[in-house]
Amino acid sequence: MIYPHHDRRPVPELAPEIERLTRLVADLERIRSGHHPDEAELVGAPMLEHWSPAEHRTIALVGTVDGHPTIPNGRQVCTSDLWMIAPELSYARTLNRFYRLGARHHLSDRWNYR
Repeated sequence: MIYPHHDRRPVPELAPEIERLTRLVADLERIRSGHHPDEAELVGAPMLEHWSPAEHRTIALVGTVDGHPTIPNGRQVCTSDLWMIAPELSYARTLNRFYRLGARHHLSDRWNYR
């Protein structure tokens, strides 16, 4: 889910996503410590038959990066999943980190991210 935002007002629409991600982090922390779900916990989970891994498309940002902790300056990059974008406030939040937004590419107008 992407939340375009244009000013400094609170963003209550983020509450359901925060709750969902908080549950995910709690489950991953449990699994990391060796507490995997047991039969009793999985009994209510949906069954997925004939499954296989699939690539899932999402929206991200692309551009030339400067000041990234692991990518050299001047490289073209594609960010992780875009979660929040506030062009008027010059920032975006991806799954992994905040980005400062500089000059916008002219084709980005088609996304209506003013």
